[in-house]
Amino acid sequence: MSGLSQIVKKAPLGAFFVFSLFCCQIWADCRLAESQNAQAVQIQQVVDGDTVRLEDGRKVRVLGINTPEMGPGKPAQPLAEAGRAALQALLKPKPVYLVAGEDSHDRYGRVLGHLYDRQGNNITAAMLEQGWGFQVAIPPNLAHEPCYRAAQRRARLARVGVWGHHYYRVKPASSTELAGGYGRITGTVESVSLSKKSIWVELEGQVTLKLEKRYARHLAGPLLDKVVALSRQVGPSDVQIEAQGWLSDRLTWQGTMPDRVKNGQAKRFQMKIQHNSAWSSASIP
Repeated sequence: MSGLSQIVKKAPLGAFFVFSLFCCQIWADCRLAESQNAQAVQIQQVVDGDTVRLEDGRKVRVLGINTPEMGPGKPAQPLAEAGRAALQALLKPKPVYLVAGEDSHDRYGRVLGHLYDRQGNNITAAMLEQGWGFQVAIPPNLAHEPCYRAAQRRARLARVGVWGHHYYRVKPASSTELAGGYGRITGTVESVSLSKKSIWVELEGQVTLKLEKRYARHLAGPLLDKVVALSRQVGPSDVQIEAQGWLSDRLTWQGTMPDRVKNGQAKRFQMKIQHNSAWSSASIP
């Protein structure tokens, strides 16, 4: 019997009480499909809420989510331990199935993939709905993106997990508390400029948003149209943007950028926006 055939086989009663953590919502469009090239894997270690090590030695970075950091070398972020425990619980029933992303490895050599339980339920969707992390959508690994976005929205509306914790609140682009790493920022657009490969959105404060034109089809919509129109506008803007993603501290860069920041010629932080799920022009509750 194939691994996928075993998934659809009815499980013994009581084997999956852990999946009450799915908040009573099964994300049908996130489930493992027959057409996907899934492989059964054995989990050796859950490193944190979005990373696991397999018994064959491979390290898997779970797609679609970024969870609080465990370290190393510094204190764990709030909810990091709880997020790891939640992932351990979701992966405890065996077997676990892995489907690699279209872009299958990152620069650290980790496998980029989606994980599913023995019933074909999507682990990322469960983690997002419980509020253990933030949705991440980086082309070309966009499988299940609408489902993940919906799961995150439910967590945000319910104010659970990271969405109810002060540490992960949205911060103004002018905040002195900004630091490198994953975060949520908000700010008014100060100016917009276009280069051959990118759209540069300067927010009032210390953040520049970088939109690469190669991702234009993933960013298309009213907000992008509004931002591009601002590149032709002289004077202040009333466009307010909220974004989530990795803030890169330009003071740590090589080359001339640190001096440009110190001289006031560039913002200190840069955030890449690669998909519409990462930014909005209006906050939801």
